[in-house]
Order: sequence, then structure tokens, then C-alpha cells
Amino acid sequence: MKELTGIIMIAGSSPSTTNIRYLSNFPPPDPFLFMKTAEQNYLVVSSMEKGRAQKESKPGTIVLSVKDLSLRQASRRKQGAWALALLRKLKMTRVKVPADFPAAVFQILEKKGIKVTVLGKSPCPERSVKSKEEIACLRESQRAAVAGMKKAIRLIAAASIDSKMQLRIGKELLTSEIVRRAVHATLIEHDCIGMDTIIAGGDHAVDCHNKGHGPLYAGQAIVMDIFPRSEKHGYWGDITRTVCRGPASPELKKLYNTVKAAQQGALRMVKPGISGDEIHKGIQALFEKRGYKTGCTDGKNEGFTHGTGHGVGLNIHELPGIGTVKNRLEPGNVVTIEPGLYYFGLGGVRIEDTVVVTEKGWKYLAPCEKTFEL
Repeated sequence: MKELTGIIMIAGSSPSTTNIRYLSNFPPPDPFLFMKTAEQNYLVVSSMEKGRAQKESKPGTIVLSVKDLSLRQASRRKQGAWALALLRKLKMTRVKVPADFPAAVFQILEKKGIKVTVLGKSPCPERSVKSKEEIACLRESQRAAVAGMKKAIRLIAAASIDSKMQLRIGKELLTSEIVRRAVHATLIEHDCIGMDTIIAGGDHAVDCHNKGHGPLYAGQAIVMDIFPRSEKHGYWGDITRTVCRGPASPELKKLYNTVKAAQQGALRMVKPGISGDEIHKGIQALFEKRGYKTGCTDGKNEGFTHGTGHGVGLNIHELPGIGTVKNRLEPGNVVTIEPGLYYFGLGGVRIEDTVVVTEKGWKYLAPCEKTFEL
């Protein structure tokens, strides 16, 4: 028996599904198994998927169907049986698995005498540095995000204001849901899917992941966070803008201008070698200097309540993170810069761009205007 020098992963769990897509180039519509070794990669798929997998997977990948593993009919739908059969076919008694590996399959392998070791890090750390081809895919998705954002801004800018300060398009109330549908329709035109798009006005936006619902109002900050995934290649885009229809109060304008200054300052810091926590601390210091505290009021978190940014790729959130952890940036990283401030009774403001780290600094994947009062 020989020892395995690689990793076994199962599609259907995340991020293993996107790791498999990254390593094999085969998008998993159904659960299947992937083996990464120092010498060879293996895919185990259903008999129906074998032909497509052979055509679409990266050169040198050995594609096996469940029939090739000589599995009995009763075992052909059980991933534990697939994994065990593949290891036995390769005469391997040891295997490494990622942290999200299914517990049931883990138990089956151990019960059958396979030594299973859980990895303490990502099986694909190289994903954090994007190739030129990946950056082109990300740029395509980001352009879709920008198109969706421009659609949302135009819709809100065109709205009239009724006697209750509600926004209307013609006689119809303009709601978060209507704007979100318009954004998603635009994304579809760019072969992208909009998922959990945030169109949140007023106090809805203070809860950073509240998607927003109901009527939108004049004079309030409306946070719009759009993160589409391409249906063609699976890479994501990510952008956030905050707007206000009609004049904003002095307090709200000050909040917006502070976040905008923080984002501009953070972008100036982005370059190879800098640690993400340095950028994050710089934003925290600016907010504190301008009097914006972060803490808990009446059991509710307010202020700068999240990290500064995150990597973007086949997952919407991936390495490197920009927050409290020391992740040093390097050329080819694609990251968001998205500071925000949130206070109940005043509202929330977040501004986000996705940029690629270059040899000397950074570049926008796709620029988009920043205008607050519409």
C-alpha cells in the first residue's frame, strides 16, 4: 500500500465545491468526488456526467464513473462508497480531507481502516492570487454589478416624492423589492445571477445583511449592495453604493462624507506587502478621530461593525481578508474595500469597490460613480 500525498474532496459542501471547480474546471451540478494528489487528479462522477466531465475538465484529469469503481447498484448513490472504492482502487490507506468534509463519509472511511487527517488550512491557498484569465472573469462579473447599480441609481433618481416623503414611480410606491427586481433583471442581461441583493433604506441598513423591504423614503440613506455570480464561469462581482433621494440632513451628509473619506484613504493604502489589518486599523482611527464610536447601545451594535474587505473569486467571500487578521496583500489578489458606519435613527452608509492588487498599487475591476444626493 502507498500513502496518499494529496486530498480528497466531495462536491455539495462549500467551499469544497468551488475548490473542485478551481482544480478541475468542472462545475458540479450534482454531488461528486475529487481527488488531488501530487501526481494526478481524479474525478468520480455519475455515468451520465462522465462524457461531459471528460470534455470540460482540465487536461490530465482522470475521470471515472461509479461503474468504473465496480460498485454494486445499491452503492452507486453513496459518496462514502465512492470514496472508499477510489482509495482501494489506488491502493491508498491514508487521506487528507478539508474541514468541511462530510462527517458521515469520514466515519465510513475510518471504520474501513483508512487513516483520515483533517487539514488545518485551505486545500487551495493558491486561489487567493488570481491568474489573468480569472481577473478577466471577475472583471466581467463586476461590470454586471456596475450595470445593476446604475439601473438602481437611475430608478431612485427618477422617483417623485409624495406628501409622506415616500418615493414613487408614477402612482406606484417605490420599494426595496421593486429596485431589487430591476437590478436582478439587469444582471440576467449580463448572464449573471443576483443573490440576496441588498436595497435597504433607513434603519434597515443598520443591520448590514438586512436585504431591505417596503417603501423607500426621501431624505434617508439607501444602502445598495450588489454581488452577482456569473452563470458562465462562476466568478463573482461585488459593489456597494449609498444614495439619498432629495436633500439629506447635515448629520447624514457628514456620515456619508466620513465613510467616503475612509474608503479613499483605505484605497490609497492598498499595495503589495501591506497587511490587511493595517488598512482596517487606519479606517478605525479615522472614524474615531471624527467622533464616530463603535460599540453596543441598548443591546444593538453600532458604528463600524464589520471588516474592511474580503477576497472575491469563485466564492463571494474568500482569502485574503482585510480586517483584524494579518493577511499581507500580493499582486493578483482581488479584494473589496468597503468601510461603513451604522447608527439607529440616522441610518447606514457603506461604500464598496472591488479592486485587483497590482505590482505598484491597485486598479478598479470596473469603476462606478459615487454620488450621494440624487
